[in-house]
Amino acid sequence: MSFTSPKILLRRLGLRPRKAWGQHFLLHPHQARRIVAALDWSGEETVVEIGPGLGALTVFLAPKARRVVALEKDPALARFLEEELFQENPRVQILCQDALTFDFQECRRQGGRPLIVAGNLPYQITSPLLFKLMEEKTALSQAVFMMQQEVGDRLLAPPGTKDYGILSVLGQYHFSLERLFSLGPGNFYPPPQVDSAVLRLTPRKPASPARDEALLTRVVKAAFAHRRKTLTNTLVHRAPEFGLTPEALRQILISLEIDPGLRGETLSVAQFVGLSNAIAVSSKR
Repeated sequence: MSFTSPKILLRRLGLRPRKAWGQHFLLHPHQARRIVAALDWSGEETVVEIGPGLGALTVFLAPKARRVVALEKDPALARFLEEELFQENPRVQILCQDALTFDFQECRRQGGRPLIVAGNLPYQITSPLLFKLMEEKTALSQAVFMMQQEVGDRLLAPPGTKDYGILSVLGQYHFSLERLFSLGPGNFYPPPQVDSAVLRLTPRKPASPARDEALLTRVVKAAFAHRRKTLTNTLVHRAPEFGLTPEALRQILISLEIDPGLRGETLSVAQFVGLSNAIAVSSKR
């Protein structure tokens, strides 16, 4: 399939990139090939692609996947993909749908195998989509995403750093994360104002899992609700939300050798899991 530059193709279609939807189109086919090459698959899987745009990645996914379900929110782009680019390819299904409303579990049941998810993510939905995939991780075998480098840095950040936060803790709990490569603004049309990073996410089963993953999420969010405040002023003061008295929660921290005077950003993923498990046990007494 011959390559047409995004600028020329959009002009032919009478379209302009929508800034509000974070539309930045890959300029170079070899970068799309690099993303496809990073996937570990047998060829029997269903691939859910987020934001196919003009199909730069889709054209390389389609020959290798059993089925591609491409989620494109923009009706004009979805129509182009369905009526022009993949009209004669029954293995590619174009859905004009927001990825944040897509049922990954149902798609996995239809295909019979865990899904592969891939895409050049619109920046404004990256974090909400990642949190959604944490909740639906049993539907996935892996995901490879291009995202804003800043979000990639937050996902991979270790405790005690400025980038470490809610996304870091929960992302590292639910997934094994690997940075594959980075791309500068010149690889896109129109060029974004930031660099992009491609990460691989593989669902993981922690050696010490949370008793209640929803509770873990609540504990982490509470600890980071006011980043500059200590655990005493975040978690302990909100103890009744967890069915405990402030003193009971303070004693849990002390029993885990966690200084209540520390900030949430200093706790490791394992410490957050241990803390949420201790809260789960104590709140049921």
